[in-house]
Amino acid sequence: MNHCFDIYSKQILSFKLSGQQDTELFAPAADIEKITAKHLKLALQRNAQSIILFGLSDALLAAKIMKDKPAGLQFIICDLHPEHVRKIKSGFPKDFLKINNTHLLTDSSIWAHLLLLIQNDFAAAKSHLILNPDLKGKSKEIHQKLQKLFSGLKYISPTPLPGKPKISAAAILSTDEPDLESFISSFPDWLEELVLVWDCAAADSPPSLPRHDKLKIINIHHPLNADFSAQRNRMIKHCSGDWIIYLDADERLDNECWNLIKILASIKECDGWYLPRITFYPDKNNCRAGYGLWPDLQLRLFRNLENIKFINKIHEQLQGITGNYGIIPTAPISHLTHLLKSRTHIKSKLDLFNEATDGIFQHKLNAEFPNVPAQLLKPAKNNSLMPVIIPEINM
Repeated sequence: MNHCFDIYSKQILSFKLSGQQDTELFAPAADIEKITAKHLKLALQRNAQSIILFGLSDALLAAKIMKDKPAGLQFIICDLHPEHVRKIKSGFPKDFLKINNTHLLTDSSIWAHLLLLIQNDFAAAKSHLILNPDLKGKSKEIHQKLQKLFSGLKYISPTPLPGKPKISAAAILSTDEPDLESFISSFPDWLEELVLVWDCAAADSPPSLPRHDKLKIINIHHPLNADFSAQRNRMIKHCSGDWIIYLDADERLDNECWNLIKILASIKECDGWYLPRITFYPDKNNCRAGYGLWPDLQLRLFRNLENIKFINKIHEQLQGITGNYGIIPTAPISHLTHLLKSRTHIKSKLDLFNEATDGIFQHKLNAEFPNVPAQLLKPAKNNSLMPVIIPEINM
């Protein structure tokens, strides 16, 4: 059976992203025999379950480790340059990566590597990590960041606390969004409140929606005026909870995600949580991936601090969180844009985004992107995956 890393990487390598430059990524100089012997000895001494090599380089070190390692020792090659991997693979035998227990993981996104590793039960404590000594320049820098992120993750085991957590949910909405009834009904009734800021004048009214019997809903009316940060700042201004979580109209969380979020509000070590976002495309069984399309981390759950605010008219960013950030791998946001909206509707939204940029750059609706089975991006079965706090690394 193919490993999920191999399936994922095959799809990424099948898609050639335009504009990628062919640069020198390494300078072969390492003593392959000596380095291989040293790292295999260290891996065996610590009873490592896997060796993870960051950076393929010219593949000579990888080939030597594959040849000399014990058959039961897993070997994962992580490389952040799909274009380079495609070229290197073409120069090696067809069965180059068919050696038992060896798998390739490639994508240009550091976060895709990180999520796939931890979702498939790889941890620094159980692995021997190698930064390929042949890497140089920018390639060495980004692979080293990936290694430091992975090795510095702090796993959190949250436990429920008695009482109702004070979490405000919120959204900024347009009245023409499809399936608004389902969206509003998806919020659990244990929330402190649901704050909805509608893109319409006060004299207008939002669409008629069914009442939420137990959840307090606050409706605010203000035209968007192509300024998403200003609208989101109105949103958080009306949130009274200790924590805030916000979603867009084409996003959903399932019940398990909501229950985990309720527990995470009790964790003192973290002030902001990133949730991975899965964009389903072209149907509910597949999703976009590669080149930053997944995990598309979204800072959506954060402590309601005094100085928090959003900046930038579009692609708004939250400022004012001074504590640690974490990732909740098991609470993915289901992004349903391509299931709920027509191509015309999506294009009209992109036109609105373009208006907000004041002509600085343009959003385009691309014809195609890599996509993988959605099941592939879910945590491995029987993997009791915990939330993680991210180490402070300059990205």
